[in-house]
Formats: sequence, C-alpha cells, structure tokens
Amino acid sequence: MEITLLADHPHEAKKIAQWYYSEWAHVFPNMTVNMVLEKVVKKSINRTAIPLAIVVHDNSELVGVVELKYRENANYPQYEHWLGGVFVDPLSRGRGIGGLLISEAKSKAVSLGIQKLYLQCETHNVALYKQHGFKALHQANHYEILTTVMRWTAAHIIVPAKG
Repeated sequence: MEITLLADHPHEAKKIAQWYYSEWAHVFPNMTVNMVLEKVVKKSINRTAIPLAIVVHDNSELVGVVELKYRENANYPQYEHWLGGVFVDPLSRGRGIGGLLISEAKSKAVSLGIQKLYLQCETHNVALYKQHGFKALHQANHYEILTTVMRWTAAHIIVPAKG
C-alpha cells in the first residue's frame, strides 16, 4: 500500500467526492456531488498547510482517504484543527486501512506543528478513534444525527536537561 497526499493524485478528487456524497453528504438539503467536489479539490492543492487530504492506494487503486481541516465545525470555533473525511472503500474495509490513515494524519499534523486534533463521529465509530488516542469531549447534534466530538493531543517528548 502507498500512502501519499491527494496533491500527488488530484485526479482522484472526483472519486473521493462521490464517496463522500454517497456516504454522508446526500442527507444535506440541496447538497450536490459538485458542491462536495469543490471542497475536495481545495484539499488536493496543499502539501504543507491545512486543508489537505491523505490518500492510500493498493495496487494503484484508490482505497481510502482522510482529511486535515481548519475550524471545520462552526459550532465550535475554539477547536482549530480537525481530522475528518475518514473513508475506506467498502471492498477494502476490515484490513486496517482506516487505522493507517488516522495514524498518518496524526503524524502529518505533528509535522505541521499541530498539537491537537478534533473530530466528530457517529457513535459506532467512537471505539475506533479511542484506539487511536482520541478522547470523547461531548455529544453534539449534527443535522439531527447524534455525534461525539473527540480530541487527540500529541504526546510531548521530554528531553532530559544536560547537566
């Protein structure tokens, strides 16, 4: 498997937009695939700044994506950096790809100097994120869907003082 940035494969934005629309966005009033595509394209440009997307290919086939976003939820402006859009193609699920993407996103966040990531997920995904160090903060309603807002904080490496 190859994990890279969407910026290395911008042609994959259309497939990702279709995944997102089919999985989540279709429930939003007046949302279209093209509107989702516009948002994904914005994440296909950046390599060293948020927003950006990380993708995974298996034998050159796109099988998953994760995004790092900035102030994703207007209800919580105090939460700056978000992990979201974690999606694995249904035919590739159960192989640990989601976990790989989450780990890669956390590493990328740290490399960008980000110490905290927030996310919002449905109840059935809370355990997955807890396995990756996220802690539940509170519940929220998101378009009539009960979600859990979670936070991950990067571990600080303490270097002993010389003396």
